Amino acid sequence: MKKWLTAAGAMWLALTLTGRAGQARAPVVLWDLASSPFAATSGSLARVEGRVRMDGASAFAIPNSAFPDPSCFTIEMEIRFGALPEQSALCVLDQRVSDTGFALEALKWGRVGSPLTATLNGIAYARNSFRAASNQVWRLVFAVRDGAVAVYQNNVAGPQYLLRITPNLTPVWIGRTTPRKGQTRVADYDILSLKVYGPETRYYLPGESAETMKNGFVGGQGWLVRLPVKTAKPLPNILYYGDSISMGYGDRFTELMKDKASCYHWCHFVGGVDHFPSAAFEAAASVAPFDIIIFNNGLHSLHWAPDKVTDAQIAHVARSMIRAFRKGAPHARLIWATTTPHTAKGRPVNGFGELNPIVCRINALTDAVAKEEGIERIDLYALLKDRLDLAAGDQYHWSAEAYRMIAEALRERCAALLRTGN
Repeated sequence: MKKWLTAAGAMWLALTLTGRAGQARAPVVLWDLASSPFAATSGSLARVEGRVRMDGASAFAIPNSAFPDPSCFTIEMEIRFGALPEQSALCVLDQRVSDTGFALEALKWGRVGSPLTATLNGIAYARNSFRAASNQVWRLVFAVRDGAVAVYQNNVAGPQYLLRITPNLTPVWIGRTTPRKGQTRVADYDILSLKVYGPETRYYLPGESAETMKNGFVGGQGWLVRLPVKTAKPLPNILYYGDSISMGYGDRFTELMKDKASCYHWCHFVGGVDHFPSAAFEAAASVAPFDIIIFNNGLHSLHWAPDKVTDAQIAHVARSMIRAFRKGAPHARLIWATTTPHTAKGRPVNGFGELNPIVCRINALTDAVAKEEGIERIDLYALLKDRLDLAAGDQYHWSAEAYRMIAEALRERCAALLRTGN
């Protein structure tokens, strides 16, 4: 295939079906913006030469009949955005009814990133970024393939969620946006094309297949676990749980454990002390037959000051976490990781932050619980307390070298446990 293959051509190739004797067949379009009737519209809407101009208040719906098999379909669309102001929102797709159907919502919010959130069966998964830009064509593919939901932007694969969408009988709305407080609607864009393909189509990028799937997730109410890349031989399974610190060291740790263990990741934290989500932890821990689970609640608990949260409440959260993981993965070795230091702001970093005493208090209390529960412990606080020069300067995060140190420490501990098997 020639290297100058256009983006449109690449998309067509990805949608092409393979028939007998390897002969290619063009995919069958079940609904086309250029000619197919709308199920409903709202606001001012005009279709001109197969395109639709959207003003933020306008929306249209694709009839439910365009999705004869809700377990396998593909929505392909191209949008050219005009202005994309900060804190603006767009509901690209919406077929939600209670805990059924799906939606895809984009938020342009540079201050905290720009998420592209998929809501599937009533659960929102915000593990993707909105990759559109003003005055450029944004290509989106929403592919549902027999138990996997995948999102592609500009011919680049995003997250893939291993679940089946619970169907309903409502149409799929395009552009029906209800912004939250502090947001405005994206109000300046043209939908250049939109097509729906049926169950005969399995959308993959060239060279991609179900066997080569990367960036896959499985989740439920309150939990979402990133899956490892498939391996040719069975390996021990490790789950590591934590906040953004775990995202910092995660890829390094996974690479260090390559060919030694399959590494799963759950990025999450428990911020409250009144109710512990045991069901979510038990479900996440049962995703695979885990041999090791590494976990830490992180710096999101910095508001657990002595005048707001008691020692007993902190101990209860730690104990509940241990017991929920143990119930979901009864054969796994559990490793409690202490929270890394809260550092002074700015660069160079030469001291602890004003909230570091809270970190020390939480570490001491949870360490005591870990000892009582008879689980492994690894002291990441001690690893970095004398290396504040490696802090990022934002009071919470760290440099690549610090994350390398964490990954190496975890590798050593996991390797020892896997060698001994006890």
